[in-house]
Amino acid sequence: MNAESPFPNAPPPLPPKKTGAAKWVLVGCGGCLGLIVLGAVLSAVIFFFATGIIRETDVYSHAFKRVQESAEVKEALGTPIKAGWTFSGSVNYNNGAGSADFTLPVTGPKGEGTLNVKANKASGSPWKYEVLEVQLPGDRKVDLREP
Repeated sequence: MNAESPFPNAPPPLPPKKTGAAKWVLVGCGGCLGLIVLGAVLSAVIFFFATGIIRETDVYSHAFKRVQESAEVKEALGTPIKAGWTFSGSVNYNNGAGSADFTLPVTGPKGEGTLNVKANKASGSPWKYEVLEVQLPGDRKVDLREP
């Protein structure tokens, strides 16, 4: 027999009910945190999508190929030379004409540098580079434009 209940085999008494205030605080904080995480993920997706598109452009490919083929850059940075993940600047392309102005970190086993590109393209003609250079350690610059 249960000592607290006059009825035999009665279940134990239920604990007092909790208020829903704690639950709403957790839901509110979780909702805000969820929005922050969703915003961060969305920003990362947009960044990597845009960077991927820029890496597929002919101006990017041509400029990075020049970096990899430069004897002076290979000597300073070592091989293989790889492009960094960060990218700043823009590439605009419309109806065969375009402009590019971007910087890209480049790295090798011996060190790091920065590729600087400023170029313009008229419809039906190749890119004309105002700046195509690698900034190496010690304020040394390697001009990669054709002589």
